[in-house]
Amino acid sequence: MTESTQSLAGILNSWKEIAAYLGRGIRTVQRWERDLSLPVHRIGKGKRSPVFAMPRELNFWLAMVDSDRRSTFTQLEIAPISEAEGELRMSIRNLSHLVAEASELQRRRVEPAKERRNQPKLRIKRAS
Repeated sequence: MTESTQSLAGILNSWKEIAAYLGRGIRTVQRWERDLSLPVHRIGKGKRSPVFAMPRELNFWLAMVDSDRRSTFTQLEIAPISEAEGELRMSIRNLSHLVAEASELQRRRVEPAKERRNQPKLRIKRAS
């Protein structure tokens, strides 16, 4: 896939592209996927299967991780996090991933309609 086609599709197709998009190293991004649930999709099964990611999902994940980090620091200053709070945060994080996936699916469904809307309409003239 060429760079222009890739940018149109909005898909990052390798660890290298994902890491470059996030401004981090490949191993860091792989660790984030393993430990922090970075939204990376795999084609097939197994650790060595090809990966891809959607920039919108990555941006959403970054925003959620940043807000989690800020709230965690605030909580640590006040009181330790209970087990129930930890479970609740994981539930919220999982829900946010589901919302990101649903919004991406909705965007994919709407794009063809937008393209059809932007195409010029052909008018057929009837012979009189």
